[in-house]
Amino acid sequence: MKISVIIPNYNDLRVERALRSVFAQTYKNLEVIVVDALSTKEELESIYETFPISKLIKEKDGGIFDALNKGIRNATGDSIYLMGSDDFLPFSDTLEKAAGRLTATGADGVSLGCEFINSNGQVIRTWYPKKVSASRIKNGIFPPHFSLLLKKELYDLVGEFKFRQTKNVACDIFWLLDLAIKKPDLHIEVISDRFLVMEYGGASTGSLKTVWKQFKVVFSYSKGVGVSTWPYMSIIRTASKLAQFRVTKNRYHNI
Repeated sequence: MKISVIIPNYNDLRVERALRSVFAQTYKNLEVIVVDALSTKEELESIYETFPISKLIKEKDGGIFDALNKGIRNATGDSIYLMGSDDFLPFSDTLEKAAGRLTATGADGVSLGCEFINSNGQVIRTWYPKKVSASRIKNGIFPPHFSLLLKKELYDLVGEFKFRQTKNVACDIFWLLDLAIKKPDLHIEVISDRFLVMEYGGASTGSLKTVWKQFKVVFSYSKGVGVSTWPYMSIIRTASKLAQFRVTKNRYHNI
C-alpha cells in the first residue's frame, strides 16, 4: 500500500522538521507531495533539495485547503495522509503501524492521537480518541483532519475541500461532516500508542477567536445540510475542543 503524504506550505521553515520526521519513517512506500504557495523565504529551496520529495508543486493558491486539494489531485497513493508544515511524527514507526492496521482490518482509515505544543515545546493540549465514527462526527466529536490516514477512495467519494464556499474556515470540519453523511458505516481504526505533534501557530491550530469563528460557521453549515443534531453540534464540538487544553510538564526538546 502506497501512502501519499501531502504537506502544504507557505514560508514556514518548520516544514524541515515535518519532512525529516516523514523520511525517518520505517515505512518506505511513501509518496511525499509538498505544495508551496510561492514562498519568499530563500532558505526553503535548500530545505526542499535536502529531501527526496516526490512532487514539489510551486504555485499561488487560495489558502491551505486549496493547496491540499492540489496535493490530493496529484496523489497516486492508495491512502492519503495530510500533514501541516508545523506538524511532526515523533515515532519513526507511526506510518508503519497505521498502514499495518489499515491493511489488516480493511478499515476506511486510521486515526492517531495528537499532542499540541507551544513554541517552547511544552504540551498544552492533547487529543486521544477512543472512537471515531460517522455518528460521533454528526454529534460534534470531530477528529483533527491531520490525525487521519484515509483511503483515497474517501476523498473521491466526498470531493474537494470547499474553501471558496467557506472562505477557508473549518473546511476540514465540513469535509468530515459530508463524509459522515455519505458514509454512515464509516470504519476508522484508532491507534492509541502513536500520535503526531502539532505546534501552535499554524493554520490548523487557531486561537480562541478562531474557535469562535468556527463555532458560528459549523452551526450554520450543519443546519444547512440538514443534520438532525445541528442545534447542538457546534456547542459539543467547541466544548470538547476547549476541554482538551491543559498545562503539562511534558516538553519536546530539540525540535
